[in-house]
Amino acid sequence: MAEHTTAPVTELQVEVQEPTSWSRKLSITVPSERVRRTRQSVAAKIASTVRMPGFRKGKTPASVVERQFGPHIEHETQDKVIQDAFREALTSSGLNPLNQPSLEHVHYHGEGGDLHFDVAFEVMPVIELARTEGFQVERPSEAVTDEDVDALLERVRGERATLTPLAEGARPGYGDLVVVEITDLDEETEEGAAPQARPFRFELGQNEALPDIEQAIMTLAPGEEAEFTVTYPEDDPDESQRGQQQRLRIRLEEARTKQLPELDDEFARGIGGGEFETMDALRERVRADLEKEQKNRAEGAVRDGLLQQLLEANPFEVPASIVDRYLDMITGDTPDQEGRRRQRSPEEEERFSQLRGFMRLQAEALVKRDLVVQHIADREGLRATADEVDARVEQLAQEYGRTPSDMWVELERTGQMAGLEHEILQEKVFAHLAERSTVTQG
Repeated sequence: MAEHTTAPVTELQVEVQEPTSWSRKLSITVPSERVRRTRQSVAAKIASTVRMPGFRKGKTPASVVERQFGPHIEHETQDKVIQDAFREALTSSGLNPLNQPSLEHVHYHGEGGDLHFDVAFEVMPVIELARTEGFQVERPSEAVTDEDVDALLERVRGERATLTPLAEGARPGYGDLVVVEITDLDEETEEGAAPQARPFRFELGQNEALPDIEQAIMTLAPGEEAEFTVTYPEDDPDESQRGQQQRLRIRLEEARTKQLPELDDEFARGIGGGEFETMDALRERVRADLEKEQKNRAEGAVRDGLLQQLLEANPFEVPASIVDRYLDMITGDTPDQEGRRRQRSPEEEERFSQLRGFMRLQAEALVKRDLVVQHIADREGLRATADEVDARVEQLAQEYGRTPSDMWVELERTGQMAGLEHEILQEKVFAHLAERSTVTQG
């Protein structure tokens, strides 16, 4: 049920309603005397500017002005009274709308009467966190094994492989790169039209194609084609396709096999512009990078776990306008200074609306996360201090081999300083939450 309070505004009667923690509705009544004074001012302004036959400019009698411009005066009076009263009501109530206010239920019966109207808008939600401690989360293992190092080196090795065509008549196998044309023989086409062949390029054995398609390709030599019936697996992501069969014509245009370099000191010297002299040095750097990545991943999992439990213990809704602005930002659909957005065709607009709809739940969750983090930072005094910012800038300068002053100028120039301060704020907030909860090691 909405809460009702009355805000003492000079000459105005203002009732503030709170349908939700993030919405407000102002019911405003402007006394007839104030409306009358505004109307006189509007009429006088019009009379001073109009020129009518038989009268000098500004000397037209009020009665004549009323007969000629009465409806216009009424309209201008209503608009001015509403704008002035709404601004005054906002100031007295200390409210700051997040979105374009919506004018509702305007009642004005002309000269001599009060003017009443309602205005609805959204405000920043009032967040009340009753519980912020006592949660339990598990920190994933940060261990990096020799197998992890080997796997990353194999990926780098694969990226530096050379490709050579298969021998004449040879069939490709797993790990080979193929270029094929695939025609869906079951495709519905216009009468008399042949199904269209579609080109594809991928590496066999990387789950980029159906297993039956890969098996079919491995029976062909470059330049050969054949017809096959393939079956979609029972675990296909598209449930409607599971177990379905499809007739395809597959032509193998090209097949190349990878020649992998040896993992030796020469290979290491080719990585990082000669930074590594030996394979052991490269392996040591790979392990250090993986350990840093694992640590960040584990820290992220702890933060996500703490925040998820905190939000479940303290549910609240967020204004649609905040979510909309966040979606505008991440989709690059922010309006220009005049409020105009990029023009799209009806088809583009439909796809864009579907994209926003798909992203909305995730955007709402991220907005809630940020609001909670900001609320705790304000409540507990966890903002980044000048000394903490200076220390972080010096750390970055050392990592990038620059002076602190140069790094500071670069961060300010690129707009990254605010992000750095927010990063420190988040670290302090999550450290605060972790100290008051139980974090076990997985």
